[in-house]
Amino acid sequence: MQTTRREWGGLLAGGLYAVLAPRLRAATLGPQILGANTAISGYGLIEAIDCVGGLGFPVIEIHPMGRPEPTPGLFPGFEFDRLSKAEKQQIRKSLEGFERVTGHLPYTDLHTFSHFDPIRDFSRQRVEIALEGAAYFGAKLCVLHAEALTGSRREQTWPERIELYRHWGDLARKHDIQIALETGFPASVREFVAMIQEIDHSHIGATLDVGHQSRYAELTARVKPEDKGTPAGIRAYNDINEELVERLGPKLFHLHIHDIEPSTWAEHKPLEYGFVDYPRLLRKLAEIRYSGSLMFEIGGDPAKMPDYLADAKRKLEAYLAAAT
Repeated sequence: MQTTRREWGGLLAGGLYAVLAPRLRAATLGPQILGANTAISGYGLIEAIDCVGGLGFPVIEIHPMGRPEPTPGLFPGFEFDRLSKAEKQQIRKSLEGFERVTGHLPYTDLHTFSHFDPIRDFSRQRVEIALEGAAYFGAKLCVLHAEALTGSRREQTWPERIELYRHWGDLARKHDIQIALETGFPASVREFVAMIQEIDHSHIGATLDVGHQSRYAELTARVKPEDKGTPAGIRAYNDINEELVERLGPKLFHLHIHDIEPSTWAEHKPLEYGFVDYPRLLRKLAEIRYSGSLMFEIGGDPAKMPDYLADAKRKLEAYLAAAT
């Protein structure tokens, strides 16, 4: 059932969510929600799936974009409409051992709000084919980057954006899948939450990527560039992530997790800095009865990726055990 704007306002203004959430959403924080994506540069798709499965992750995120064969410098994935029947069967079989599958919709070389109709239509078609492909392989959620536009172009296309996301929400409902827009655009907590509320669709929610808030207005107003790596700067960043969790509430469908380099705020790092305060974040997730996944999205040397993921999994399992 679709939540209306009036219902959103009533829930938020009246504080009813805090009362009703324990009855509506079961607390499910635990190792069963930990996952990793197949974005391992230079790996083939089946090799990446086997890597994630071999490390004991119960959840995986696949990429319905790109190529299944190993390609230097690129993440493995697939274009669903170009897969043979045998390739589809092979991918399905490789995913059988996972308890939950999610997908990451295309985000490169797409211009969904282009002035030129052929480019715009092609871009939107690729997203819709990817959504269909992810659903075919059992995904129940797909992450989507909101294409960033600025200035007058952003304002001109805003109504079109909201209607497009509602349309994709309708497609997602037909595929029995959710779409979770990833934090990053618009570049503020207030505007991002407002966008999710304005879309106002039962199958559209949010993905909190813990490292995508470095340009958020609420954060840059508090932290000078030279103070990024200070305790106050790090605490401010974690404040923003917690605020997003709190304000999104039941519309928070998914998380991308990793670490951040303190001095630069460079994201998607192995869990070696302790920048992201995961014990604090997990307490907030437990408070809102979060029921989605915690998906590692770590970059770096492909040869070291199994070690990075194994170490990250061990640390998060310890944090989860402490939180529950």
